[in-house]
Amino acid sequence: MKEASDKYDQGKGFSFYFMFILLALAGQLCWNMENQWFNTYLYATITKDSNYVTAMVILSATLTCISTFIFGALSDRLGKRKLFTGWGFIVWGIATIGVGLCQYIIDPNNKTTTAVAIAATMVVLMDGIMSFIGSIAYDSSYNAWVNDHTNDGNKGVIGLVLGIMPVIGTILGTVIGGLIIDSNGGDNYIALFLTMGGLVICCGIACLVFAKDKKYLLPNRDGSFWNQVVTPFKFRSLSKIENFKEMLYASILAAVYFTSFNFYFAHIANWAIYNLGFSAGDFGLLEGAGMIIGIVLAIPCMGLISKEKTPIVALLGLVTSFVGLMIIYLFVKDASAVDAVNIFSAKNIPLVLAVVFFGFGEILITMACMMWVRGLFPESNRGQFEGFRCVFFTWVPMLIGTLCGNLIIKAIGTAGVDEIGMSIDIPPVELFFYASFVVLLAFIPLVFAWRAHDKRVKAKKKEEENQPNP
Repeated sequence: MKEASDKYDQGKGFSFYFMFILLALAGQLCWNMENQWFNTYLYATITKDSNYVTAMVILSATLTCISTFIFGALSDRLGKRKLFTGWGFIVWGIATIGVGLCQYIIDPNNKTTTAVAIAATMVVLMDGIMSFIGSIAYDSSYNAWVNDHTNDGNKGVIGLVLGIMPVIGTILGTVIGGLIIDSNGGDNYIALFLTMGGLVICCGIACLVFAKDKKYLLPNRDGSFWNQVVTPFKFRSLSKIENFKEMLYASILAAVYFTSFNFYFAHIANWAIYNLGFSAGDFGLLEGAGMIIGIVLAIPCMGLISKEKTPIVALLGLVTSFVGLMIIYLFVKDASAVDAVNIFSAKNIPLVLAVVFFGFGEILITMACMMWVRGLFPESNRGQFEGFRCVFFTWVPMLIGTLCGNLIIKAIGTAGVDEIGMSIDIPPVELFFYASFVVLLAFIPLVFAWRAHDKRVKAKKKEEENQPNP
């Protein structure tokens, strides 16, 4: 048992990788459903006013960030990851099902402005609660658990899995989710919520039964609880952390890239459904096919991260993302550019190709920046610094990117009112155009992060060369 425990602690063996991959997949499926299908759910069953989508994304990101700071610090102080992860997943699943029940506030035979506003507001609030719980389970606990078991020997594999899981979650979530929604005559969203919520609950139970905290994980109490929570905001203390500048530059790189991503991702399904004419299921199949190709292309890049070539992976991610976004803007402007009836038509190749490029880019940036930033966390405060990462990877991008995306939709998107006077906002293709230029801005922090990275790696190699041979 001692050997097995040591092997698990080192991030090796079937039992570790089974839980690592299972929880990563379930978490990303749930996040994908929130990021993609919650918005189409709101449009299809309640209202097409994009202000509610914007409010939902911003509240979700804010509560996610707050949750990560509080419970990341708490898991560090208690030296516990498994309990927060397992119970967090269970409650996360329950909250997911709760979001799907909001549509029943509206009487379909007597739809009123007041009922629609209440139902839409409840979706926003329930999504916020779900995100708060999801952050306890995934961001502050599961991610810290993975980081506890990450080392030089497995960081390439772990980086690849963490990089491709959001895309696998998107593929499975869009394909399976779209098929579920289109079943039974269409707009079968409650079946989707029950399925995904049930899956997350089951994974939480599996975590409580099979997962293990690192054997030598000790509680880390740095003053009072609230003092420990706000430590990542104390810039004097942060500046004393080894390699902090590199961690900051890499975090800013992620923040700029994911700001671009949030211009369009919350609206991409509604753009495809209401602008191009696809059904939810058909667009899910097209998006899934493109991203599968992106995953296959990303696998060889795993070795570059293991060989301390992370900046090259990030560079490639930025370039391919820019190309993919420009393909959509130039060649998929409206419904005349695609064949929404026959999804396997050659006419849809530009759309699939665009998804391949920006899906590949998303995988590379996620994989590179996750491993880059997390590899520089102070060892004793990994849970707490997930909150620091969350600010740059989640809160800032969702706040700025979603607000900018909504301004673009309100300014140049197709607008109107429904039968009871509620706004109808259809996302325009220009979302991808403006997002592509934000991607270009990400090259600036990449240059500074790359310099700091190379300086650290050279110093590390020099230190290893100067060590006496045993």
